[in-house]
Amino acid sequence: MQQRGFTLIEIMIVVGIIGVLAAIAIPSYQDSVRKSRRAEARAQLLEVAQYMQRFFSQNDSFATSKDGAAATVPTELARVPRTATAGAQSYDISFATAASGASNPSVASFKIQAVRKTGGPMASDKCGDFTLENTGVRGALNASDTAANCWK
Repeated sequence: MQQRGFTLIEIMIVVGIIGVLAAIAIPSYQDSVRKSRRAEARAQLLEVAQYMQRFFSQNDSFATSKDGAAATVPTELARVPRTATAGAQSYDISFATAASGASNPSVASFKIQAVRKTGGPMASDKCGDFTLENTGVRGALNASDTAANCWK
């Protein structure tokens, strides 16, 4: 009489193989997700920089509009991802240093930052917080990796 089925050894071998594959695949997947979140934050910082350049061309100042209103990061660009609900966002985008005006155009400037959300999915990311200046200088604050690597 022949019995059908699997032995305990065969089942344990399959479980072991699945465990090894999961140990390799899960960290790789998580790293890919982190890279995509970083890319989204960098892209949004570039959008805010473009917004600020348009603001300057219309108002001759990064700091205030012609009617005296202070420059701010548009609400739709202030969080990453844009459609994230409270608590699900990865980064908050804001001014790192206040935008300066154009009384002397050579010192008119801005510096924006994408700061990791405390308790968010990127809170312990190796690239830290991203910065971007009006001159195009890119930085990474509180990072364990270089700014050049983080902006790749």
